[in-house]
This record gives sequence, C-alpha cells and structure tokens, in this order.
Amino acid sequence: MAPGQPKGLIDMPGMRYRGSFDVEPKKKTSTFTNGEKAGMALALALLLFGIADRDVPLCFFTGSFLVYELHVVAKKSRGDQDWFLSKMLKSMGIAMFFGSIAMVFI
Repeated sequence: MAPGQPKGLIDMPGMRYRGSFDVEPKKKTSTFTNGEKAGMALALALLLFGIADRDVPLCFFTGSFLVYELHVVAKKSRGDQDWFLSKMLKSMGIAMFFGSIAMVFI
C-alpha cells in the first residue's frame, strides 16, 4: 500500500466504484397500491354493468368508491394546497356510499 492511502475494504485499489456505499437508491412510491388499482378496475367494470343494467344503487355504490379514491389524486396533484377539494371528495364518497345503502332498502 502506498503511504497516505486509506486502509479498509471499501477503499481497496482494485475497486472501480467511486460512489458512496451508504446511500440507498430512492424507491418510487406509487400513488395507489396494487389492491387499490384492482379495486378501481373492478369498480369501473361494475359501474359499467350497473349503467347497462340500469341499476341505480349499484352505480352509486361503485361510483362512491371511485369518487373516494379521487381524493388521493387531488391531494397528490396539488400537495397541501388543495386540502379542501381532497376532503370534499372524501366526504362525498362516504355520503354516496351511505346513500346507495339507503337506496337498496327504500
């Protein structure tokens, strides 16, 4: 070893990598999980079936889930600025869900 050269496994002269070994690569975080994506696809298919069958409670039920999931998109697109729209979409989705349950029993 030459004088002044640091000792250790990471600084071996045979290694060509010059970056830091301590930094972990950034992982991309998805907006929706795989389960949420599958649920939205199923809800969209059921919504189209409800429209074709003219089943209003089913349309409201599946539409409420899709509206509820839109609050994530609104929050992600505008950051903390658009919290009102995000909370409005969330509460509208919950209200539509309870409305669809009420339509079934009326």
